Order: sequence, then structure tokens, then C-alpha cells
Amino acid sequence: MIRELKTYPLLKGFRGSVASDVAALEDGLLRVSAMVEDIPQIAELDCNRFVIHESGANILDARIRVTAIAPRPLVGARR
Repeated sequence: MIRELKTYPLLKGFRGSVASDVAALEDGLLRVSAMVEDIPQIAELDCNRFVIHESGANILDARIRVTAIAPRPLVGARR
């Protein structure tokens, strides 16, 4: 999906600029996605300014809203 972005040529180096670490962007997005999957209390997540460098990437600011959820019943528990 990243390669389908209209701005993808900017990541690969455009008009003499240095190429960005697209693999670090992919890894970061997958890690954020895994975190949201693993922690069901996350109701909203806003990562503002995902900066991709020549080597590596950083999320400069993040806002996470969490909510209380009902615990799942234990498997095999008697009532």
C-alpha cells in the first residue's frame, strides 16, 4: 500500500534528495497495528508526524485513548 501512495516517489529520493528508510516505515506501521490488536482497551490512536529518516523512523507525537472493557470469560470456568 505504501508503494501506491502518490507521494511514494518522495520517499525513494526525488530530484536529488536522499531516499528514506521505507522498511522502517513498514516496520513501524506493523508494530503500531500489532499493539492495537494486542491491547483491546485502545479505543483511538493518533500518531501525528511519523518521520522517516535515511536510516530509521520516529513517531514524534502520539495520542491514545483507552477505554475499560469487560473481561473475557475464562475458558472452562464453572459458573
